[in-house]
Amino acid sequence: MAARLLASDKVRFLLAGASTTAFSYAVYFALLQLFAPKPAYAVAYVAGIGWSYVATARWVFGRRPTWRGLFAFPLVYAAQAVLSFGLFVLLIDWAGLHPLVAPLATVVLALPLTYVLGRAVVQRTSPSTSA
Repeated sequence: MAARLLASDKVRFLLAGASTTAFSYAVYFALLQLFAPKPAYAVAYVAGIGWSYVATARWVFGRRPTWRGLFAFPLVYAAQAVLSFGLFVLLIDWAGLHPLVAPLATVVLALPLTYVLGRAVVQRTSPSTSA
């Protein structure tokens, strides 16, 4: 059953996303010891993009990560970044969410756009691992 679930790129995307979220959240939590929540989130977010590209290319879509893809991923990710930073500020300043909870809610709300953009970038910039 697990093998059948892992055959779906959407399931692998969710698992890769969970690893990206865990990685980014760990970076964010560590940086909160030194910085205010908004700059800590910005740095953790950028670190998560690199992690996400490699996981998305290699494991989700079975592609070989490339320098071209690594540089393209953040550019296409800009739309998701604008959405995420906007949501983060709204969740903290308007909704009153705690700074430790707001990044998690932001990820969930931005997930569909992240999948579509990530798939498009990887398919256009990274060769198949079977090639």
